[in-house]
Amino acid sequence: MTDQEYYNDFMQNIYALSGAREDFTESAFTERMCEFLTEQAVIDNFTIINYKKTGAGIRADAWNLDTDSEVLCLLATDYHPDKTLQTLTQTDVDKHFQRLEKYFLKSLQKQFYSSLEESTPAYEASRSICENASRISRVALFILSNASLSSRVQAISDREDGKFLLSYDIWDIGRLARLEMSGKAREDIEIDLREYEPEGVPYLPAFSGSNGCQSYLMAFPGEVVASLYDRYGERLLEQNVRTFLQFRGGVNKGIRTTILNEPSMFFAYNNGLTVTAERIDESKGRLIGIKNLQIVNGGQTTASLFHAMRKNRADLSEVYVQVKMNVIAPDEVEEVVPKISQFANTQNKVNAADFFSNHPFHLRMEETSRRLWAPSRGGGQRETHWYYERARGQYANAQAKMTPAQQKQFLIMSPKAQMFTKTDLAKFENSMGMLPHVVSKGAQYNFAQFANDIGQQWESNESRFNELYFKNAVAQAIIFHYVDQMVLAQPWYGGYKANIVTYTMAKLAHLVSYTGKHLDLAAVWKRQEPTEALKTQLCTIAPVINDLIQQRQPGNVAPPLGGGNGESNENVTQYCKQLLCWQKIRDYPMALIPELGKELLGREEAHLQEHDAEKEQHIVTGILAQERVLELGASHWISLKEWNAGARVCSPKEASILDRACTIPSFLPSEKQAAVLLELEKRAVEEGFIPPETNRSGQ
Repeated sequence: MTDQEYYNDFMQNIYALSGAREDFTESAFTERMCEFLTEQAVIDNFTIINYKKTGAGIRADAWNLDTDSEVLCLLATDYHPDKTLQTLTQTDVDKHFQRLEKYFLKSLQKQFYSSLEESTPAYEASRSICENASRISRVALFILSNASLSSRVQAISDREDGKFLLSYDIWDIGRLARLEMSGKAREDIEIDLREYEPEGVPYLPAFSGSNGCQSYLMAFPGEVVASLYDRYGERLLEQNVRTFLQFRGGVNKGIRTTILNEPSMFFAYNNGLTVTAERIDESKGRLIGIKNLQIVNGGQTTASLFHAMRKNRADLSEVYVQVKMNVIAPDEVEEVVPKISQFANTQNKVNAADFFSNHPFHLRMEETSRRLWAPSRGGGQRETHWYYERARGQYANAQAKMTPAQQKQFLIMSPKAQMFTKTDLAKFENSMGMLPHVVSKGAQYNFAQFANDIGQQWESNESRFNELYFKNAVAQAIIFHYVDQMVLAQPWYGGYKANIVTYTMAKLAHLVSYTGKHLDLAAVWKRQEPTEALKTQLCTIAPVINDLIQQRQPGNVAPPLGGGNGESNENVTQYCKQLLCWQKIRDYPMALIPELGKELLGREEAHLQEHDAEKEQHIVTGILAQERVLELGASHWISLKEWNAGARVCSPKEASILDRACTIPSFLPSEKQAAVLLELEKRAVEEGFIPPETNRSGQ
């Protein structure tokens, strides 16, 4: 795919997000790019502000301030509505970065935010920057462009401006295309350790097998670990560890105490890091380069070292961290890294497996999405799929080896506007699940809450995640997208769209629950759009939400980012992250319109639908279990039987069924027998059984 072809495809998605309204495409582009950077862990979160004062040479389209890491992110959009891919020149780059710098410097002055309209996100951003200036060490400036960066543009190095370090980054359409077409989940991280340790880091080969995995032991200076985290941030944390840390929060006080009081004992007291890499470079017995370093265990150790260096100004010269590094071949990363992360984190009981893309919940969602056809919208004949992307890059990879004709057919059956990810699903579910304050905390934090809940529910009753669940999830996606586009088109809209959308859905869910009935999501699925009554109701709720989240009432304002009583702070974005905000909106008196009330499902009818769906899922699960047992074949079960001869984990009943499985295909297991065999295999793997098709150690 050429950059122009990628551009055409990308822009079609932007048009869909903006509701095909030209005046919203730039905002849709900014939001999509910010969401992408959040997924990539380049930025932690974002708020759209769309501040432009071209005559004064000032601009910022989005921002985020993380006072824990002391990083301020400011993003400017370079958007072109042309059908032909444009070029981003050096002049354009200089202009946009200068405008961002000017916005930052102006925001350090109280008179600047005082001159802005208080109800705008730009006011909130500028005021927060001014009031938290002492808690900012680095200002990360980004250009988001739907043009292609000219090869003549020179890289811009970080520079100091007073007490601030300014860094510069450009995300253009070419960079997106290269990443997406590479089939990788994230952009490569190339680390030259000589920038931190001129002679490199000594290492000891610990294991080198024939299975594509080599392991090494080493001691990293604490300053190197902290500096790497300072530079790359949460891009270094394997996604599931990153997600869990955000959910759990906090820096380990015991680790910090050791760093500050007994730095020379850190190596002895701390368990260290377990990391993975795709490649290492060495010279004279020292490690000098690492490609795609990922920390799969030790995220809190890493964060604690960084915070001690940054906040406590700790001397890390005596701190050393033990590191177990596993070098994994690129084509095995998706399979092996989750296992390493899962086993490495078992002592914390973090439910890490629940976060992985190969958890049974995500596999079932994926299977259902590929199999289930959605009704055509508006009475047409063409049915389509809602494509669930459980692992980043699946949607693009599915098209990688297709001919143009095949790709066209794929996009007809699985339109890009109907592709949704794990974090999207979490956003839809928690919005309708009346957790808008959690959704407002950002994609990763919200997904962590969702993953924790799903993990518990799956263990309790996996059959509830069935076709009905999938259809209802898609219906929630349809409602979410409708509210998202509707809000943009309102004359009262002035910002905070993400907060308005999630709170509008949550308020709708609360109004419906108050009646004791249920929203008829099946009707939304069948129509592939909200009913007219539902649209009217949402249009009634949204402006009220807009007013409520911006009201300045005593006791209902957000605390400053740096703490305090919050009496004079008016940070809407931070306020929306609080339970207090949701409680206020939840309790605000509103009523359902009569037309929507007539469409609600009674409790018995809804429960009957759920019961029937669970019953059907039991049947589907049984059939899939039978297929899996037969697919593994006799040789697999013979290997398990031979292993069990020494391990003796089988009960007499299990051993009897296992004996029969060794005679496949003459033996055809029942659904119950298949379930017993798969559960036995799962337990055996936990006890050390290595399946014959797996030529590597589980740990």
